[in-house]
Amino acid sequence: MWSVIGMSFYRQQSVWELANHMELMLPGKKKLVAPSALVQGRQRLGVQSMKNSFQMMAEHYYKQADFETWCGLNLLAVDGVVWRTQDTPENRLAFGSPSNQRDDTSFPQVRMVCHMELTSHQLINSAFDRYQNSEIKLAEELIQSTPDHSLTIFDKGFYSLNLVYQ
Repeated sequence: MWSVIGMSFYRQQSVWELANHMELMLPGKKKLVAPSALVQGRQRLGVQSMKNSFQMMAEHYYKQADFETWCGLNLLAVDGVVWRTQDTPENRLAFGSPSNQRDDTSFPQVRMVCHMELTSHQLINSAFDRYQNSEIKLAEELIQSTPDHSLTIFDKGFYSLNLVYQ
């Protein structure tokens, strides 16, 4: 938990610099942490642990903040992005990639939809999936975690009667 809080205060530093600054280390080891140890530690934690940490912190900070409101409602937005990942067979299998008439493109890609508070751009939730899955389906995953007394704004790319209905 403290390392994630530290990361928010020292955004300009790399994760490795932050770990050394906070003197994070493996039990019985030297003070300096090798960059590979951070990756190995994150892998041991697993995806679900990282997801749960993010969601707990996002919810906590959202509740603590005093955001500007409009007619008593917090203003939120949903937007999507596509990330390129390392070109490995595992990533191609897990995430897929765009293709053209000849072949797949050079990098596997991950689709992400973010739910954020508008005045601060603070993320309150996100959903990830394969490149081929639609942003609308990912946005539907965020509905259950939408805070009360808020207004969420979507751009026209998210127009879906099912999404509006939910």
